[in-house]
Amino acid sequence: MANIQRRGDSYKITAYSGYDTAGKQIRNTMTYKPKEGLSPSKLKKDLDKVARDFEEKCALGYVMDSNVKLIDFIEIWFRDYVGSKDLSPVTVSGYQSLSIKIVEELGHIKIGKITSKQVQDFYAKIKGSDSGKGGEKFKVTDEYLLITSKLKQKDISSKAGINDDTLRRLKKGGNTTFDVANKITKALEQEFGTLFSSTSGEKKVTNDTVLHYHRLLNNIMNTAVRWGVIPFNPIENRVELPKTERKEPKYMDDKEALEFLSLMEEEPIKYKLALNLLIFSGLRRGEIGGLKWSDIDFDGNIITIKRALKYIPGKKAFEGDTKTFKSMRSIKLPEFIFDLFKAYRLWQLTGRIQVGDRWNDTDYVFTRWNGEPMNLDTIGGYLKKFTDKHNLKAVHLHSLRHTNASILIASGVDLKTVSSRLGHSNLSTTGNIYAHVIDTADAKASDALENILISPTNKAQ
Repeated sequence: MANIQRRGDSYKITAYSGYDTAGKQIRNTMTYKPKEGLSPSKLKKDLDKVARDFEEKCALGYVMDSNVKLIDFIEIWFRDYVGSKDLSPVTVSGYQSLSIKIVEELGHIKIGKITSKQVQDFYAKIKGSDSGKGGEKFKVTDEYLLITSKLKQKDISSKAGINDDTLRRLKKGGNTTFDVANKITKALEQEFGTLFSSTSGEKKVTNDTVLHYHRLLNNIMNTAVRWGVIPFNPIENRVELPKTERKEPKYMDDKEALEFLSLMEEEPIKYKLALNLLIFSGLRRGEIGGLKWSDIDFDGNIITIKRALKYIPGKKAFEGDTKTFKSMRSIKLPEFIFDLFKAYRLWQLTGRIQVGDRWNDTDYVFTRWNGEPMNLDTIGGYLKKFTDKHNLKAVHLHSLRHTNASILIASGVDLKTVSSRLGHSNLSTTGNIYAHVIDTADAKASDALENILISPTNKAQ
């Protein structure tokens, strides 16, 4: 029950909402000033109602102040803010991945005590580390849970030199970094592989990595301000951020693409179709993964993009919407692409007959042996082996999309048509990404005009 204490003409109401990691009860207080002139019985009834409502809100986690730890606020933020938004599972997974490092470095601090200097130091530490987006992630194994079930959490955290909140998050299924996992491994005197398993690969730290962290943390802090938990955002316009790194898209020019396609002639039909399709259509990898046979118009030589296959590390691929509304589009392609579709379909039907009732009729074009949608990493891995074998330019699946757009622009196709085929939300997106190709095409246009319109006599002057 909530505790009510009189303080002059007002009342202090104290309610409790569970225990912190040290086993201490979490206290929440409010001050309430009742209306004047209430009879003793009505005053008691009024106070009891306010106390009950306050206690209920505390139990549900709706009452917070600046003393709440960042780790606890982030959990509530995921539940009440992220949970109320119509965000894609991929976006939510990205937030969860980034929040791991934020919680490990800042989670133990009360949200009202977080300073811009602490956050600036956090960003500097990320930039100075060896891997991006929190680095390679690790989760605890069943063996870890069995071993630690016989030990006190406080003893583990003290010996490992980490805070209790990190251990609590791990037990809930959260991920952590190699450094933290290694500290716990040494503290428990066990083999690393016994206690932890990797959930992702190493990624290079870039300025964009730091900006990803900042955008998430800034969003969390702004929410805390809107909810009245803190009076202002301590990091908005108060930390120095790195510049966005402009990366020129990697692509093949027309000669390189011709050599690539020529060598592709002798490859297995599945890869031959997929890689030709990516070059000639400019589809995103998720869009080619989401392509179904019902999207193929063999009479009109047109494919229609209606969906995209989404990927979350450690989980099965799932069907989702295209990146933007304009990404839903129809594209006309050369007839030989549809000849490849027909050859591939015959090959797929042969495999379907061989597996019998184990086949799942999903209607996807690119599938695994049992009809389930194929992970496009399979195509990406094959692409790398293919380019290595033939000593070709090192490209990835998205490079084939860039190759498509660059060749079209260099060939004089107008930007609006290219943008429409790529499924960009607006024309400026296409212009910004392919500015270098546009400049090259413009220079060629200038040279063409000079060769056609300027006489040799005028050139000599």
